[in-house]
Amino acid sequence: MTYHPSSAVSVATIMIAVVFAIFTTLTVGYRTGRAHSAWLNVRAARREVPVRRRAAWSQTRGLLVVGLVLFGALFVAAWNAGH
Repeated sequence: MTYHPSSAVSVATIMIAVVFAIFTTLTVGYRTGRAHSAWLNVRAARREVPVRRRAAWSQTRGLLVVGLVLFGALFVAAWNAGH
């Protein structure tokens, strides 16, 4: 099989997509778990509700930011693939 620059680019693109998918899965899973745990802590500790609620909202906000960044990256990738 002969070497062709476009095949190297294709392999590199697939490798980057796989790494991005693994990273995305781990990141979203971690952030979802942290947000869920924070909300459970809010319910469990009635005396510390204001502090725990702020922590829960900060974790939820982080999850939303990660989700928006990933959605934006996928949108840009789809846009580039379509043009």
